[in-house]
Amino acid sequence: MKITAQYTTLIVGNLKESTAFYRDVLGFREGYHVDLPGGAITIMETDGASVELIMHEAFEVGMYSIGTDVDDLDEVIRHLEANGYHTTGPIIPTTVGRQTFVLDPNGVRICLIEHSDEYRKKYMH
Repeated sequence: MKITAQYTTLIVGNLKESTAFYRDVLGFREGYHVDLPGGAITIMETDGASVELIMHEAFEVGMYSIGTDVDDLDEVIRHLEANGYHTTGPIIPTTVGRQTFVLDPNGVRICLIEHSDEYRKKYMH
């Protein structure tokens, strides 16, 4: 079982302004951008974990979750349950693979994502 921190997801009020801050002030690189119904996502990359900026009408501004990459989502869920933790909902398919969330002891959302092979080849270095 392998779990790797990939990014922190932040819900932002102004994606253009936030992208400029992370790029021009903090020195991040713009990764990829995805337009969504009701919003958009821009990944800001560094040499370590990235920041996922999401502007969406359904979410309040602030930190949303820590995003991870897991090699076997089913195995991770079994491991969590064996240690007394449960996911906040079912596994859901996404455009990048399949995911679910677990809360850490402080209530911080951790997004557990088993990325598709296509996504891994295209975006993960």
